[in-house]
Amino acid sequence: MKKVMITGATGMLGRVLVNTLKPTFEVIGTGFSRASDSISKLDLNDQEAIYQFLDTHQPDALIHAAAERKPDVCEQSPEQTLALNVQATQFLAQQCKLRNIRLIFISTDYVFDGTQAPYIENSATNPLNFYGQSKQQAELAVLANSELHSVIRVPVLYGDVTHLAESAVTVIAEQINETTPSEHDHWAVRYPTHVEDIALTLKDLLKQPDNLGGIFHISNHQAMSKYDMACIIADHRNYPRSLLTPLPTPSQTAQRPYNCALKDTRLAKLGISHQRDFSTAIKHILSSQ
Repeated sequence: MKKVMITGATGMLGRVLVNTLKPTFEVIGTGFSRASDSISKLDLNDQEAIYQFLDTHQPDALIHAAAERKPDVCEQSPEQTLALNVQATQFLAQQCKLRNIRLIFISTDYVFDGTQAPYIENSATNPLNFYGQSKQQAELAVLANSELHSVIRVPVLYGDVTHLAESAVTVIAEQINETTPSEHDHWAVRYPTHVEDIALTLKDLLKQPDNLGGIFHISNHQAMSKYDMACIIADHRNYPRSLLTPLPTPSQTAQRPYNCALKDTRLAKLGISHQRDFSTAIKHILSSQ
């Protein structure tokens, strides 16, 4: 593995993937609406553009991180979601197979219904919302194309952001940035995972390509609701916890699973593990905002 291409390189995960992999690999980042001098513009709905890009750059591996990831947006824009999350993924999987490129597809814990956690890599999927369904379809397309392709399931992610609303975790800080009360879900169990831990894990996997292929789970192990996260963030922001209200039932448009804890059985055998304390990490992130 010498050359790695990354889609969605302008996103929160994509930016960290580029920076983490660059010292070890030749990295080609692609984006669309936020492409810049260092990030190549590539429309994943333009199959001809994809042909030309892959033939020109000839990567050894392609990390497909671009996606519509907001469940409520997916419910409201199903055609747009299917085009990016499913059709583009399937086409990339086909083209990568033809060119002997190892595809690494970033998926989600939302392919599970949250009723029988923890989930191992071969647990039966049963997504509750359209976002999860689109990712489930994409997973099947990736795995059906080549046994050398990989699916990486991750939970809710956070990390350095360009604005607080960029992550479902840091948006909480935006919601409690005033001296007014705020409400936060205290029903769903989440496992917020730092994007740099995802990037470091993928870096380790790329350095041992013989172990790639199939499904991997990457997740932090600290269980917390959004209300629990809000309490930690409030402490760092000197915001009184008394102004926080826990919501005992879900309030979002798209249905959410209760607990999609991802159990890793493959990475542990390879000795790959990157974890960090949520409170320490989120304090660092908020200090730069």
